[in-house]
Amino acid sequence: MNVSAWSSRRLVGWIASVVVLAVYGGLAVSVDFRSASGGIHSDEATYYLMAYSLAFDGDLEYRSEDLERAFREFATGPSGIFLKRGTDVTGVRFTLRPPFVEFPGVPDPDPSRLYFGKSYAYPLAAAPFVRLFGTNGFLVLNTLLLWAAFMAVYLFTSARSGPWVGVLWAGAFVFATVVPVYVVWTTPELFNWSLGALAYFFWLYKVVSPSPSSRRTAWLRHPATDLIAAALIGVVTFSKVTNVLLLLPMGVWLLWTRRWRQAALAGVVTAVVGGAAFGLNVASSGEWNYQGGDRATCYGTYPFQQPGLGLEVCAERGRDEALGNVIFDPEVFWSNLRHNLVYFVVGRNSGVLPYFCALVFAAVAMLVAWRRVPSWQWLVLAGVVAHALLFIVALPYSYFGGGGTVGNRYFMGAYGACGFLLPAAVSARALLVPWVIGGLFTAKLVLTPFQTSIRPGDYAKQGLYRWLPVELTNVNDLPINNEVGRVRIWYGDTGAGDPGFQLYHLDDDTYPQDAGTKSFWVRGKSRGQVLLKTDRPFRRLRLTFTAGPVGTTAGVRLGGRTHVVELGPGQSSTVELPLGRGVPYKNMREAPAWNWVFEVWSTNGFVPAMVEGTDDRRYLGVRVTPVIPD
Repeated sequence: MNVSAWSSRRLVGWIASVVVLAVYGGLAVSVDFRSASGGIHSDEATYYLMAYSLAFDGDLEYRSEDLERAFREFATGPSGIFLKRGTDVTGVRFTLRPPFVEFPGVPDPDPSRLYFGKSYAYPLAAAPFVRLFGTNGFLVLNTLLLWAAFMAVYLFTSARSGPWVGVLWAGAFVFATVVPVYVVWTTPELFNWSLGALAYFFWLYKVVSPSPSSRRTAWLRHPATDLIAAALIGVVTFSKVTNVLLLLPMGVWLLWTRRWRQAALAGVVTAVVGGAAFGLNVASSGEWNYQGGDRATCYGTYPFQQPGLGLEVCAERGRDEALGNVIFDPEVFWSNLRHNLVYFVVGRNSGVLPYFCALVFAAVAMLVAWRRVPSWQWLVLAGVVAHALLFIVALPYSYFGGGGTVGNRYFMGAYGACGFLLPAAVSARALLVPWVIGGLFTAKLVLTPFQTSIRPGDYAKQGLYRWLPVELTNVNDLPINNEVGRVRIWYGDTGAGDPGFQLYHLDDDTYPQDAGTKSFWVRGKSRGQVLLKTDRPFRRLRLTFTAGPVGTTAGVRLGGRTHVVELGPGQSSTVELPLGRGVPYKNMREAPAWNWVFEVWSTNGFVPAMVEGTDDRRYLGVRVTPVIPD
């Protein structure tokens, strides 16, 4: 690289770096986190208290003073915190089951302490910043992580394709995706993503930039950077154990290029770093598995909130078994797999197309330019695919992270590797594609991260998201479930022998069931989408449409079939539609279910307060009474 090219690359990198740090750094130090966040919930609560405990107590024990810290800032307390009882280890024994070692012990004799049921990797990194900046310290750390990953992808790409391609690709990879939303989360998603990106940078930078252009960067070409990458993978593996798959592409590449010793060293470093982290967990709580043992989650009432209250006030949530009988249930395994493969790519709440468009663009570009794609890049893509398949198969009912997630938070670790998938032949002009498509889906999310996080079911109610399929295999983990007044509402069971069933109102274009009725209203001049859930498969759905004092054209679409009815004022009309097979749901913790989505609409509307003199100011179109006739 000549001096002029290096200067241009450095200038563009500095400008981009300053902009990222100025925007997100300004947010991190100035925002009122307590007011903007609306409280801490679920996993956030655990990591929040862990970071504060490390910052001010120097331990990972939960005591009454930890709870007081949470109440000091948030009136709701650490809602959803994961806690567990400790164990005093009395020995070590080896087994034939992973991780091939057990630590038998006796219950912790100190009843005034519990332990946190999450990985301490991210809270440990956040603790110094929390000590300096309080809760905003999480955002300061997250800003630095975002900046570091952005710069790693920029430096790597610009070394292959020039500074303008580098900055456009790094920008699309980060900012035209869901990633910036996690800057305001006190959870390790951004941490995992950033460490994954940095690990691959240390592995691959010397592959694409073998000649140093500056003495200050010469060390990045040294073989020891493979071991730095392996160490980072060890840390991120402790943060979330499935991230160990990040090691496979590098290991295979080193073996492929006959660097046997380097491959072995990389494996040893990852094992030692990850093993040491798990070992410290054993030393702290007596359990290597921070999610196992006597673990529970607590809402509303917390241990040590009052004298005599312990872990018994929480709900048991230990994870020690693989649940193979649930995952590989022959009645639903292939159905889950088929649907989840589609949902993973284009799912409304989890798809990589809407939330990680840069990955889709890079993968398509690799297929188009496949003859010129180096073998290491195919290995990276194969590793990303393996990571995705692991979650799709192992967590068929929650593969994208549960009801409060935005996009697929479980995929964040693997997405860090995706910054290195762009083929060298892609032009700066072509990179407008992931910017435009990704921006159409994620601009609102990125620009309003706190609001998006507080109401994760809102953004998918409108825009392009409505064209994407709802993840029916994850029906009880959809973000809309956070809006309890819109989901699991009982209809049917009218007294004529027909069964009861549940509806989920997926958007604001239908008004949930009015008190004392078994029907709902469609908003005037709107189309609403509704999820139907039953406890067994049925053949037909019957809908009765009833107009208000204003006539309307109403309709329904289900399974590719459409029915339209013309209604005068006060008129009713009934249609029946075949339900088809539906999507089965058979999770261990819930009763079996079958799911469908249908769409209903009305072309006209009225306001009862204006027409009927009531206090109802909703804009109503048509009343719908659903019944399953068999």
